[in-house]
Amino acid sequence: MISEFTIQVFDHPDQLSAEWPEAGIKSDTRHTVFQTTTFLRTWLASYGAVSNGRLCLVEVRSAAGIPVCFLPFVIVSRNGGRMLSFVDDGVSDYNAPILFAGAPEWTRDLSQQFWNEVVAALPPFDLAILDKMPEYVEDQKNPLFLLTDEANGESCHLTNLKRSWADIDQAQPGSKNLRNRHRALGRLGECQLLIAQTAQERAFILETLLAQKQRRFEETQVPGFDKEPEKKAFFELGTDNFAAAGALHLSALVVNGQIIAAMWGLIEAKHYYGLVFTFESGEWSKYSPGRVLHYLLLQHLVDHGFDCLDLGIGDEPWKLNCCDVTIDLRKATFIRTARGRLMAARLRFMVWLRATYVWQKIRPLKWVILRALRAKPVT
Repeated sequence: MISEFTIQVFDHPDQLSAEWPEAGIKSDTRHTVFQTTTFLRTWLASYGAVSNGRLCLVEVRSAAGIPVCFLPFVIVSRNGGRMLSFVDDGVSDYNAPILFAGAPEWTRDLSQQFWNEVVAALPPFDLAILDKMPEYVEDQKNPLFLLTDEANGESCHLTNLKRSWADIDQAQPGSKNLRNRHRALGRLGECQLLIAQTAQERAFILETLLAQKQRRFEETQVPGFDKEPEKKAFFELGTDNFAAAGALHLSALVVNGQIIAAMWGLIEAKHYYGLVFTFESGEWSKYSPGRVLHYLLLQHLVDHGFDCLDLGIGDEPWKLNCCDVTIDLRKATFIRTARGRLMAARLRFMVWLRATYVWQKIRPLKWVILRALRAKPVT
């Protein structure tokens, strides 16, 4: 079969062509903010700094040299072998190719040929798991989506803002109650929606947001920034990197100088992505500060011409309740070697194990004990 594509693979963002999109810069490419060079550099300086991974940034062009599709991959040593995935580690909501106007009409057969040629150009790996893949990237079909019928397990959820505020307000559950709680907060003193514009405001919000998030990790008895400092580093570095690109949207609900809820978000054109959402508990719970912030943020984004507020991946009931659009995602698993087959079997077993009653009861105790030991003073 004659190849329809020419393929190059790079291992650092500095090597990429000028056609690879940057956050905050208008581009003709079809992509999300999670495929931009800004995201890749932030990941590389945080997760990449503690990873044994090798970036495989793939540029696919037509025989005439016209860009067709770019792919941000990484190969890591994990689960007993070499695993290929999108650059992610839990900080990307949408994993997809970067697509161009000159892309072909993708069919399953052409997508399979495309994938085979990409694999041939990549360094060796045992297993590929490509998850969180949407069917479309803007208006173009995702060729990798055509290669799998496997559901991702979780979807993304957003609110469509391309309609009047009256319609959006009416569709929000408990909107009257949220307005009442906002007014109640106002009776406590100065209450404002703060959208960070300066480095000082960004630092003010970020410090509280990270502290609230760590507290939530501990309350839900899951690994937090204490176990995975690279996660914290991603948002610290990302605050500076995306702010410099004009693609950061950091917001907070502030009462008398105290942040009671915050959202760390990114923007790409008119698409708002909310990545980290935190709020105070305790005495503040009766005011539903997180829900009030979300409600105020909806109105703010409508006023500023955004198309959607995207809360990203996760099927939590509160997302299902307040969002009106669900983006179904797929996962593709490609086994390349006998070792890859063993890796896939091990991963399936771990998925089964984590769903069992015993695991869900015992697993959180590990983090309770570890945190207690860390907090114990040395004598």
